[in-house]
Amino acid sequence: MDEKKLVEDAAATLSRYVQFDTTNPTGNEMPAALWMKDQLVSRSITSAVSIHEPVAGRGLVVARIAGTEALKPLMINHHIDVVAADSAQWTHPPFSGLIADGFVWGRGTLDTKGLGIMFLLALELLLKEGVKFRRPIVFTAVPDEETGGDNGMRWLVENHLQSIEPEWVWDEGSGGLKDLFGQGIMFAVAVAEKQIFRLKLTAKGEPGHGSMPHPNSANVILLNALHRIIEAPQPMRAGKAAAAMFSALADTQKLPASFMLRRLANPVILKLAGKSLAADKLTNALLRDTISVNVVHGGYQINVIPERAEAQLDCRLLPETDAAEFHRRLVGQISDDRIDMEIIQSSPPSGIAPVDSLFYQAVTAVVGKYAPGAGVFPLLMAGATDGRYWRERGYPAYGFTPMILERTDVGRIHGIDERISLENLRLGIMMTREIIQALCA
Repeated sequence: MDEKKLVEDAAATLSRYVQFDTTNPTGNEMPAALWMKDQLVSRSITSAVSIHEPVAGRGLVVARIAGTEALKPLMINHHIDVVAADSAQWTHPPFSGLIADGFVWGRGTLDTKGLGIMFLLALELLLKEGVKFRRPIVFTAVPDEETGGDNGMRWLVENHLQSIEPEWVWDEGSGGLKDLFGQGIMFAVAVAEKQIFRLKLTAKGEPGHGSMPHPNSANVILLNALHRIIEAPQPMRAGKAAAAMFSALADTQKLPASFMLRRLANPVILKLAGKSLAADKLTNALLRDTISVNVVHGGYQINVIPERAEAQLDCRLLPETDAAEFHRRLVGQISDDRIDMEIIQSSPPSGIAPVDSLFYQAVTAVVGKYAPGAGVFPLLMAGATDGRYWRERGYPAYGFTPMILERTDVGRIHGIDERISLENLRLGIMMTREIIQALCA
């Protein structure tokens, strides 16, 4: 294997992939999906490639590599769509795919076109080496993840679940995190995620002239309700997934933190550790139901008191939370019949993928080989991924991106100057190759 040529190929291929502007909305993933099909066929990975179009212009790739035994397949997935990028803020244009300074630059390099290229080239390597797969592999590249997956993974699961029927689903995750949890590298394997529960609050009040303010203004009603919500955060709780995650991270900390992290399921210990955990936005989000006020509309002219005001809340609920009970509590917290509350999006609990599986064991072994001394821990994700559509139905889905990121790198995901290092491309391909071989060969 010529690793230099491998990395050059990976960088050039990812660069081309990034140049497809798949900003969602609207996505327009079909050209990129057709290109991915061509890559799979031209590299002799497989000719069994289907392109689906859940709605016009949204391309979805399903490629199959046969196995020699009647085993359920390993499904490897990434999403084609990306979030928006303001080119005026970037060092290099976000859809240039520029290769410079040891990086491939562009939107999607980390989330998740880079993962797609790792899958692609790892499969090509294995097949060139003459590896025979006992277990079938299903390679998918889906649209619409960034806006919820209705026209992507949700569509695929609802229409083609029985034809895939995976043993494991390998989806995106955060991968190796350097110096984020104490000193050293910890690789996260996502095994669960919080529920989505999005609400719209509509306040109705008395309109009037801006020179005569009064407390029955829709804006005042709404702001008072939002203040009550913000000033009374939901209580902290350590459910099964969170408790397992923090217990695995305990070794990265010194006493007494390490002692407490192993025992967060104990309410007394959680109360003692709560102030420190709540001070960090990540750990805070993993130990309580969160409510983020992200959209507020009210008024249309500076001298007019409006009769209507609206806010949209992005709530993320712990896997153990009863969404109906959360809704009832929030109505009681607002306690104002001048405000209507509408659920605009929700998802059921995602379930928790087991950590005693062959997939988790394979990841752990490969991490030990390529990053000696690094740890592995099960991650409860604060955000949402396509893996939830499989976990909801009882299939073990894991989120894992085999690369090592520092804190500043993590901030580039959905941020400015997203990029992936050539070293991470090399590492990702090599680790992916060995995980697939361990599970399928």
